[in-house]
Amino acid sequence: MKKLSIRVIIGLFFSVIGLVSLLFTRDALMAAIWLSFGNGLVLSDLRFTGVDEAGRTYEKPIPKARTFTALFLIVLAVLLLAFQIFMDMNR
Repeated sequence: MKKLSIRVIIGLFFSVIGLVSLLFTRDALMAAIWLSFGNGLVLSDLRFTGVDEAGRTYEKPIPKARTFTALFLIVLAVLLLAFQIFMDMNR
């Protein structure tokens, strides 16, 4: 793994924000939104390298299950954000 992409770095940043918001504010819904979106970004673009029989390194493709999980997490973050807005508007 030579370098991290911008999406992975942003995803890690969002995950850190979610963890910090959970530890300091104890607001589980807001932390779940940040963590879900951040982990979805990390899963969608994190790439690993492997070594073939000839000793050359190559970039492994992203498995479909990981792509579907990343999409699910991003959609879940949007749904949780809509739920948070709905809850705030009803107070």
